[in-house]
Amino acid sequence: MPVYSYSQLNVYKECPLKYKLRYRDRIKRDYEIIESFMGTMVHETLKKCYDNLGLSKIDTLDNLLAYYGKIWQENWRDSILIRKKGLTQESYMAKGEKMIKVYYERYSPFDTDVTIGTEMRLNFHLDDEKKYRMIGYVDRLARAQGGVYEIHDYKTSAHLPSQQDADNDWQLGLYHIGIQQRWLHIKDVRLIWHYLAFDTELVSYRTPQAITSLCQNTRRLIDEIESAQDFPPRESWLCSWCEYPDLCPLRKHFFKGETLPLQQILFPMS
Repeated sequence: MPVYSYSQLNVYKECPLKYKLRYRDRIKRDYEIIESFMGTMVHETLKKCYDNLGLSKIDTLDNLLAYYGKIWQENWRDSILIRKKGLTQESYMAKGEKMIKVYYERYSPFDTDVTIGTEMRLNFHLDDEKKYRMIGYVDRLARAQGGVYEIHDYKTSAHLPSQQDADNDWQLGLYHIGIQQRWLHIKDVRLIWHYLAFDTELVSYRTPQAITSLCQNTRRLIDEIESAQDFPPRESWLCSWCEYPDLCPLRKHFFKGETLPLQQILFPMS
C-alpha cells in the first residue's frame, strides 16, 4: 500500500481526474500561482522566527521583513502566474509583509509556549497492522502551559472558514494522530489555525471518538482510491486553478493550443 499525504487525498476528493494526472500519471507542469508562492515565503519567514527563538535569538520585525524580501527576490520566477487583474508581484509581496507584521505584533515576544519543531515531518499509520500509512508536515508543534501540545498551521488564504469547518478539518486531525503516535505521553492536543489575512485564530479539539471516525473515513477513502478504475473529472470553482485544462474533457474547449502563453491556457477567462 502506498504512503499517502493529506494533500493527495484532498486532490482526489476535489477531482479524481486531477489526482490521476498528478499522482498516477505523474504529469508535471511548470506551474505555480502567486498565492502559493506568497504563502511559501510567509511560512519560511515564520519558520525562521521560531527556529531562531530556539537558539535564544528574538528577531526584530525589521529583520524578519528583510529576510522575507530577500527570499522573495531569490526565489521569484517570471513563470509564476498572477490571475487577478490589476494585481502585481508587488501587491502580493506587500500583502505577505502585512501578514507577517500583524502576526509579529500579536505574538511577540513569543514566550507563551515552547516550540518543539517547525516544518516537522510525521510518518504514521491508521490501523494496528500499519497497512494504511500517512505522511505530513506540521508548520509548528508547541507545548503550552498545562502540558497541552498545540499543532499550529499558518494560512494565507483570502477566505476565512467557520468554526464548523475547523472542527471537521481532516488535515490537522490526521496530524493529531501522527503526533500522539510519535510521542505516546501526549494526551491533550489543541489544533490551531492562524488565518493571517484576518489576524484570526481558529481552535479545535478532537475527541477519541472523532479520531476513530477520522481513521475509518480515511481508510475508506484510501481503499476507494486503490480500487479505482475510472477517474472522472469533477467540476467546481477550483477548475480555474487547475494545471491540466488541456487534458480535461470539461475544460479542454478553453485550450487553444500550445502556442498560447501559459497564463491564457490555465486562466482562459482572465
